[in-house]
Amino acid sequence: MTGSSGTASVREVETVLDDWLAVRRYTLDVPGADGETRRLHRLSVGRGDRAAVLLSDPDRGTVLLTRQLRLPVLVHGGAATPGDGRLIELPGGLTDGADPAEAARREAEEETGYRAGVLTRLATVYPAPQLSTERLHLFTGEYRADDRTGPGGGVAAEDEDIEVLELPLAEAVDRLLREPAADAKTLLLVLLAHHRHTRPA
Repeated sequence: MTGSSGTASVREVETVLDDWLAVRRYTLDVPGADGETRRLHRLSVGRGDRAAVLLSDPDRGTVLLTRQLRLPVLVHGGAATPGDGRLIELPGGLTDGADPAEAARREAEEETGYRAGVLTRLATVYPAPQLSTERLHLFTGEYRADDRTGPGGGVAAEDEDIEVLELPLAEAVDRLLREPAADAKTLLLVLLAHHRHTRPA
């Protein structure tokens, strides 16, 4: 069995870019399994923590998802419609320092037009720990037709142009699996919801 011993320490932090996101270069002292300490240099990207939620209507068996333009999808051609660059996702966004559940509820209402009820925390994950400091707080919750407060679509002042998708759960699974490259958090929560819905009582 191999593994490192001791604790890694940050020796220096240099901000390379501080704009829409921050890029920082870290100098680390990292103990190895051989007892030697190595000095390493790593880049890290960050923009703050995010929260996302899968809202479902148990009476009608539907879920609320969104679809919007994502530059990496456009660049890599990962959208279901070539040249479209739009990806199916959970509603969500930056926490901006707020409680993650409240942030998820706020983003869901802005993006889908529905006010969520009680949210259940599922997990907190690192979507890309090899590069990003971002933590993603994942929630599930319920909505009903009379919880609608507006059209959704995001915040126009932030240049958001979000399509709202209300889909039967099975159709949501099918559409995500047919995407050339699906959004990881969305696929995870939708498949989990489908598993819970279809497993024997």
